[in-house]
Amino acid sequence: MAFVHLHSHSCFSFLDGTSTPEELVEAALEQGMDALAVTDTNGLYGAVRFWNAARERGIKPIFGTELRILDDPAAPKGSVSHLVLLARDRAGWTSLCRIVSAGQLAGKKEEPRFTLDLVERYRDGLIVLTGCAAGAVPRAVRAGDMDGARAELARLLQIFGDDLFVELTDHLGPDDAATCDTLAELAAEQGIGTVVTNDVRYARREGRRLHDVLRCIDLGLTVDEAGERLAGNGERWLKGEQTLRDRLGRFDEAFRNARHIADRCDVDLDLGHQRLPGFPVPEGNTAFSYLYELCQQGAREKYGRITPRVSKQLAHELDVIERAKLAEFFLINWDIVRSCKERRIPAQGRGSAADSIVAYVLDITKVDPIAHDLLFERFLTEDSKTMPDIDIDIATNDREEVIQYVYGKYGERYSAMVCNLVTYRARLASREVAKALGFRAEVLDRMAKAIDHRAVDSRAVFHDHPGHHPHYGGAGLEEPKPLADTVETLAGAFDAKERERFPLFRELTLAIADLPRHLSIHNGGMLITAAPLVDVVPIERATMPGRNVVQLDKRDVEDLGLVKMDLLGLRTLSLIKDAVAMIEARHGVRLDLGTLPLDDPAVYDLICEVDTIGLFQVESRAQAQALPRVLPRCFADIVVEVAIIRPGPLQGNAVNPYIRRRQGREPVTYPHPSLEPVLEETLGVIIFQEQILKVAMVVAGFTPSEGDRLRRAMSRARSAEDMERLRAPFLAGARRTGVDEATANVIFAQIAAFAEFGFCKSHAAAFALTAYHTAHLKLYYPAEFYVALLNNQPMGFYSPAVIAGDAKRHGVRILPVDVNASMAKATVEEAPDDAARPDIRDLSGAIARHRACRTHHVRLGLTYVKHLGEEEAGAIVAERERGAPYRSFEDLARRAGLKEDALRSLALVGAFDALGEPRRALLWRARDAHRTSPAFTRPTLAFPATEAPPLPALTPAELAALDYRITGVPTGPQVMAFYRPHLARQGVLRSMDLARVAHGQRVKVAGAIVVKQHPETAKGHVFLSLEDEVGISSAILRPATYKRCKAVIDTSAAVVVEGVLQNVDGVLSVLARRVEPVQLFVRLAMREWQ
Repeated sequence: MAFVHLHSHSCFSFLDGTSTPEELVEAALEQGMDALAVTDTNGLYGAVRFWNAARERGIKPIFGTELRILDDPAAPKGSVSHLVLLARDRAGWTSLCRIVSAGQLAGKKEEPRFTLDLVERYRDGLIVLTGCAAGAVPRAVRAGDMDGARAELARLLQIFGDDLFVELTDHLGPDDAATCDTLAELAAEQGIGTVVTNDVRYARREGRRLHDVLRCIDLGLTVDEAGERLAGNGERWLKGEQTLRDRLGRFDEAFRNARHIADRCDVDLDLGHQRLPGFPVPEGNTAFSYLYELCQQGAREKYGRITPRVSKQLAHELDVIERAKLAEFFLINWDIVRSCKERRIPAQGRGSAADSIVAYVLDITKVDPIAHDLLFERFLTEDSKTMPDIDIDIATNDREEVIQYVYGKYGERYSAMVCNLVTYRARLASREVAKALGFRAEVLDRMAKAIDHRAVDSRAVFHDHPGHHPHYGGAGLEEPKPLADTVETLAGAFDAKERERFPLFRELTLAIADLPRHLSIHNGGMLITAAPLVDVVPIERATMPGRNVVQLDKRDVEDLGLVKMDLLGLRTLSLIKDAVAMIEARHGVRLDLGTLPLDDPAVYDLICEVDTIGLFQVESRAQAQALPRVLPRCFADIVVEVAIIRPGPLQGNAVNPYIRRRQGREPVTYPHPSLEPVLEETLGVIIFQEQILKVAMVVAGFTPSEGDRLRRAMSRARSAEDMERLRAPFLAGARRTGVDEATANVIFAQIAAFAEFGFCKSHAAAFALTAYHTAHLKLYYPAEFYVALLNNQPMGFYSPAVIAGDAKRHGVRILPVDVNASMAKATVEEAPDDAARPDIRDLSGAIARHRACRTHHVRLGLTYVKHLGEEEAGAIVAERERGAPYRSFEDLARRAGLKEDALRSLALVGAFDALGEPRRALLWRARDAHRTSPAFTRPTLAFPATEAPPLPALTPAELAALDYRITGVPTGPQVMAFYRPHLARQGVLRSMDLARVAHGQRVKVAGAIVVKQHPETAKGHVFLSLEDEVGISSAILRPATYKRCKAVIDTSAAVVVEGVLQNVDGVLSVLARRVEPVQLFVRLAMREWQ
């Protein structure tokens, strides 16, 4: 009988275990074992990953945990002893979940309170081991307290009976052999079985060094300081049976018991039968009959006349939903969106859910799947083995209200947030490891700064010759700077010990990269269960007060077959809500964006002019490059536009063929005539995932379910052999439909190439609808649009300063902060149109022709002022509305109760300009004024106030500098305007002048770097967006140019780029050859993306 390890810790024993569940499973297989237990500390965080890995590799997973039991439960804090619990069956899993949840919730975050009484209360289905050296029994033995050891063992025996076993562990410590002998004797005295374990902390012997470093990180010590607080040797690895028998072979029964216990444990974690809570329905209804009734009512509201196609599709989907027993799932989502609608909270489903007509008529999604020819089977098939996924976007500012609604509806016993496992990033990993290895603080800082702190994959950071890694595509960030590039510069700073340990530093930082560091709350996942949560999954306290979080992440919950609601905050919906409310208040128009026709030519004019700053999904540099080439003129065009500017289509080489065909530069062809109806909308190019299903249906005669299985299988295929196994049924189906084998092979190759990269059409359509709505708001109500955009920062690609510049280029003034005019947030304010100011001339096209009002402008809110938070801004407004407008600087200081820093900021930014108070004079008086404030509590000598001497007025450049410094939003000229005379003498053009230059001509252009992009799909090219006083220009740097100019770009707020103008289909950019710094008198914010 093969031995089984029953006490093993994975990396989910945070800062203690070093190996992933997958690595432990592989190590067990290498040792010839057919079962394994993972017993992480105080939780079941890695249980589902372990379950998946074990099933995939064909070994039995045994679930457990090692608890730290309080020796004295009455003490607030005190010593703990360890106890290992194993789940014998499903009841045992429930007991584990109950115990872990109760202990975690009884204490504070990261300070659970587990007691033996708690374990006794929920002992059903458990097997209990006495624990490692820190267990109550072995600890007493090691202390020579035999009576205490007997008493502890008798107490455990009374509670657990035949389900109790005494652990025997020998790590070659000086007392280990004797301790094992004594424990075996005590067990025999009381008729208790023994079991050999190794208290595993790492899968293989070489994991000891990483384990030491993790323990030092946890202890806050260096390896030199930790001493005896670290394990004395490297014996805590997953050893083979013979290696264990070399030390413990005299305990043959203890080896047999390990096998015996493993055979008794049998838990399947498929919890799908507990996935859906009952949904309250009107009397006389079932969940499905009520869903049917709602769908019929919704269909009449959406379509008026229900056509045969609508009726047929609705019947088909309802049939699938009924057989899958998902009526409650749709009712729960319908109820959430309905409650949002009642509260006027924007909420809409996206993702593949938009493929469903049921979701559409229930108003969960806003895109008509019939009108846009979407495919339900991309969302849900008759043989789906996983829960469908409905992502509901909710206005960010209102998301918490919606979450509280769900809590109130289902109760905290049945609902909780899903966790997100936070792993180490490159900079943090390097800092933690270097600190543990004893690197000095000043060297540690330099090393950490040399690494991009947002690096997703630390492996790239430590390769001497870093290549691109597929994880970067979704990071939205610049590729990390390889550490190898900085070794030479750092070497001179190392002392002898640091130089010696640097190779180990590299090795361990790489090893720690993907390990979980801690839990956080998932940004939208909410779990709702039929049974009480603690009977199904483990939960613990979240960092957020009053919030609980499941110890499993989003993927774990899905793998268990449980229901997860995705309630995602989307700031764009907050923007839309705020803008619509202001439009109603200012213009008396109650705008229902859901009823807008999607064929307004003016909206498409705006998008084709690339006037897209602030527009959802179409404002990026890549979109700005594509829009003039695609020139979308209908909603379907925007859907394609949203889909193609993605890493997938770019990597799959779908973008340029589509654009060439749209421009008529390449003929539209189809692999087979039967595919024209499928690919006509994308001009013969496969772009959408739904098209892969349809191609399989048309060419191979597959059902929609078979087509979706093929798409999924293709996206997961890892080898040529995997792909060939998929080819045979496709070719067989093609023969039946009359498609010749050569053509079928070509088509198969095409869909295989796009399966991984295709974008979900329904997802693109949902995003395109929001893009259209934001374009409508910007076109007709620009002032309201810009106010909402500024009030919902951060969002999108651009900083508030760039947004302000865009507003002024549309004739919308940015009015400065004013203590008697500003509210807490930005507002719309009516002011005469000031055509005399060159920095607010309307340079737009479509907006200039269509805006509803030309006298509405943006008044900056008080919260934009440095040192003023929402509380202070609210106090200023409340006091002004309670009493009267402020008469002077001192009047505000006396009434509003602000701190001196806040008073200084208000003075410097010109918040008292309308009162005729010079800013420098106010700054002089700020301290005296603060002494009259209720916020001033320090005793002070009664010195008389001093009058300010005559002070010079601020120059325009100084006024601009204060705007950037205090609010980050210029109310006057953009900063580059002050450098224009000097730049013009150097032959530097304005961004708007580039249109008059011929393609291929050498040019110079300058601007503040407002966006820097280093996309994974660009093969090392870097893109800069440069803003000047009249617009934004684009510069492209080839890899060699970027490497040569990187130091200038990284240290300069603005640059002059010299290069060759490229004009491709009206898309202008400068291919850089040289980059020179411009030393600005202000600091500017830059947004950096990958």
